[in-house]
Parts: sequence; structure tokens; C-alpha cells
Amino acid sequence: MGDLSERTVAELVDAVRQVLRKESNARLRDVYLIGDIEKDTARGAIERMRELAADSGRPITVYINSAGGNVTDGLAIHDSIRHIVSLGIEVAVIVQGMAYSMGSIVLQAASPGRRLAFPHSWIMIHEPAKWAGWQSTTAAAQHLERLKQMQDQIYNILSTRSHKPLRQIIKDTKRTDFYLDAKRALEYGLIDAILAGQLSAAKPTDVEMGDAGERPDAGRLNDDEPADAEAPAAPLAMRETGGTGTAGGAGTAGEGGS
Repeated sequence: MGDLSERTVAELVDAVRQVLRKESNARLRDVYLIGDIEKDTARGAIERMRELAADSGRPITVYINSAGGNVTDGLAIHDSIRHIVSLGIEVAVIVQGMAYSMGSIVLQAASPGRRLAFPHSWIMIHEPAKWAGWQSTTAAAQHLERLKQMQDQIYNILSTRSHKPLRQIIKDTKRTDFYLDAKRALEYGLIDAILAGQLSAAKPTDVEMGDAGERPDAGRLNDDEPADAEAPAAPLAMRETGGTGTAGGAGTAGEGGS
């Protein structure tokens, strides 16, 4: 009898924890789009967003960390977000890690001013033909018209939200992967703001390079230092990384989402 009571109590505790966890998730109203964008991840994200939108009109936050994926699955998520926004519900999309290829298109679906990124996130856009996976293939000839329509749709999304001319978007993405860190993405117009969390610049040492050039004894060892003592190391300068990297967001446009 004692064992049965303990087992019953344990089950009740577990059930209560599950209810509390569910209520906590509901209060957060968060959606996580992590990994490749394909039919299962798209379905899960869309179902979760629709549930939250039906529950109340409070804001929804989508966290994305994706290298891209299927073109039409990505467009399905994009359009679902835009539909929820049209209902008057604010949707923020936050990049944590990366939003490459179709991930960058999902990012553009957020409410005005709510395309956000953490300081060390990266965004990559490239030629829509790469996203479809039809470069110089037999499929390209068979689906040329549909490919052109997809290109137009994606270019228009990027141009509209970034306020960049179409010719600029095409030039920057033609035959190359265009990588931007959070700062450059903000300047380019792909995000609206960078979330707090940026590390402060490294503090200079007491003896700076500029001071060493002004002192007549700069570079000399102190009289009481041994001859083989090492000179103090110069402070490292903070350098901004450029937008280079390896391609990682090419996806497919399978019939399930074409």
C-alpha cells in the first residue's frame, strides 16, 4: 500500500510539472525554428504559431537558427507569419546563430521593426537559383518558368523589406553567397535592431603603443630587469570580421513544396 501511494504521488507530481511547463511555454509564446527548413519543421512552426494566434492577440516571438532548406517550406512559414501579422498580432523574428538562405527570407516576415538579431549572429542571402538546387541541370530547363517566378518572389521580399533596389539585391547575390554579420545586416536593411549582449571592446594596457613612441626610453628594459626579459605585449586590436564563409544554405525545391 505504501509503494502504491508513493507511485501515485510521483505520477501526480510529474503531471503537475507537465502542466506547469505547458503553461510556462504558453506564457512565453515562443516558437523555435532550429535546423534545416523542411516539411516537418515548417509544419511544427506553423502549427505552433496558429495555436498561439488563436489563443490570444499577445505578441509572438520566433527564434531562428537555420542554414536554410526547402524553398517552398520556407515561403510557407514566411506567408504564415505575414498572415498572423495581418491579423494585428505582432510577430518578432530573432536570429540566434544564423539565418542563411531561406532562413533569411523567414526573417523578413516579421512585423515592422521586429526583425532582430543577437550581436554575433550571421545572415546570408544568395541567388534564388541556388536555393532551388537547379543550377545548370535538366530540372532547370523543365521548371524554368517556375524557377523565374520563385526568383521574382524572393527578390521582391528582400527588396521590399531592406528598401534596397532590386538591381542592388541581384548584384550582391549573383553567383555568390553574401554573408553579413549583425552590424552589416543592420546597415544593409535585413534586420531592424541588434539585441543587447555585445561584448565591450578590450581595455588597453597601462602602457599603450602611442605612449611608447613619445618616451625617449621607449622599448628599453628597466635597469633592474634582466637582459633576457620580454618586452610587454602590445594590446590586440579589435577587428571586424568580413562577410566570408562557406556556403551552407543551399536547399531543394521538392514537389512537396514547389
